[in-house]
Amino acid sequence: MRVILCLLACIFSLVGCQNDKPKPETNKEMVSFSGQAAMETIGTEKQLVVHQHVRGANVYVECIINGFSFNDGNGFLEVKVDGKAINPIKQAAFVIKALPKGSHQITIELMKNEQESYDLKESFTIKIV
Repeated sequence: MRVILCLLACIFSLVGCQNDKPKPETNKEMVSFSGQAAMETIGTEKQLVVHQHVRGANVYVECIINGFSFNDGNGFLEVKVDGKAINPIKQAAFVIKALPKGSHQITIELMKNEQESYDLKESFTIKIV
């Protein structure tokens, strides 16, 4: 008898949990943008924002460039450390490794594949201790 009562109590509690769950209050209407429309909403002027972090002798760099994608093959980053260019960078995040101790001037410029500048350049100074 106890087993039957326990079984019925379990069944009733499971059935009680079957209430309608609230639906999320999101807009179900999806809006798609063509590439041109998306560019107009963001703005057509490119901007370069650089974040850097020094850890040991390495500099971790992240570049945010609105209206530009390295996947399109439209250019690269020219990186100079103390005026000396390192290999062209074709991604937004990278590491400059094994810098010697002291202060270093780092310049990052967005370039077109034809070695022509997009006129986007950022410079900063870091110190390796």
